[in-house]
Amino acid sequence: MFFVICGAIVAALAVFFKVDTIEVTGNSRYTDSEIAESGNIRVGDNLFLINKFGAAEEITRKLPYISSVRISRKLPDTLCIQVEENGALCALEQGGETWLLSSSGKLVEKTNTAAEATRVTGLTALEPEAGKALQVDAEQQSAKETLLTLLAALNSREALSRCQEIHLEDGSYITLRFDGRFDVLLSWDADFGYKLDCLLAVVDTKLEENEKGTIDLTRKEVRFVPG
Repeated sequence: MFFVICGAIVAALAVFFKVDTIEVTGNSRYTDSEIAESGNIRVGDNLFLINKFGAAEEITRKLPYISSVRISRKLPDTLCIQVEENGALCALEQGGETWLLSSSGKLVEKTNTAAEATRVTGLTALEPEAGKALQVDAEQQSAKETLLTLLAALNSREALSRCQEIHLEDGSYITLRFDGRFDVLLSWDADFGYKLDCLLAVVDTKLEENEKGTIDLTRKEVRFVPG
């Protein structure tokens, strides 16, 4: 009797609850159909038999600008796909090539035009490929993790767009080019959130719009050197 009931339930699911509407939200770079097709989701599929997690993985793998996907059901016949796109990007330059990198560390694409993206130097990607996480050699692993922490701190303060360059070559400190007129020095082991709050407070409230120079955040106190 148990198997008969289970069979009846499966049969009912197969007949009813078919996807009639695919509702996509959060997208601007990709069309609704591109997102659905990349997850192998089609009108007519069974609403309850779709592998939501597998589809989400396929979407983020095939569409590099998408950072996260959440799939849910809306009875009786709608499948909802909510995506989040990589908005804040930086440009990793190496060997004459430029790769766009998301703040989460995902390589988005190789490009010739990255004028508006924050330029990052001092890291070398190993076998870069769009849609995959940035891979570096063992010697640069710590620098990569530090960069991602710094990017997250900049992004959360909506300050990444104000940062034109991030230089990681110097083992003593990190250098940011900020607002196009300041060279900002940061220690590698700094509390980036706190230091960036100090930077924003100084730049936005203490310095005049025509001032430029070096802001040293490697000390306990903020030091500004005009120049």
